[in-house]
Amino acid sequence: MPGILNTHVVCPPCRSAFKRPSGTGARCVRCGGDMIDAGPQLAVPSRRDTDGWRALAAVLSAGVRFPAVGCEADGPGYRPRTMREVRDRVALAERTGRPLTELLTNPDPWS
Repeated sequence: MPGILNTHVVCPPCRSAFKRPSGTGARCVRCGGDMIDAGPQLAVPSRRDTDGWRALAAVLSAGVRFPAVGCEADGPGYRPRTMREVRDRVALAERTGRPLTELLTNPDPWS
């Protein structure tokens, strides 16, 4: 169907991700749990990248999603790739009172 955008659905505990038509629910083929609709612009870590998946799970649990905005050539945008980056941004949010979602999507949160 033209006009339907595929989106990434992910299961962080199983480190699995698939593309599905937007708006359709999905169950994980490994654990049977609900998968998270992360948006079409997500850069999925490799299955072996345990730290990357832990960081992605933290970002998704904070409510960050990766929608298609404007031209899809814009790419996925920034997200922390390691738990250390996530912890640094969480600490900064607690110290400064800035929204965590803003700090998790900003490549230079100290600016």
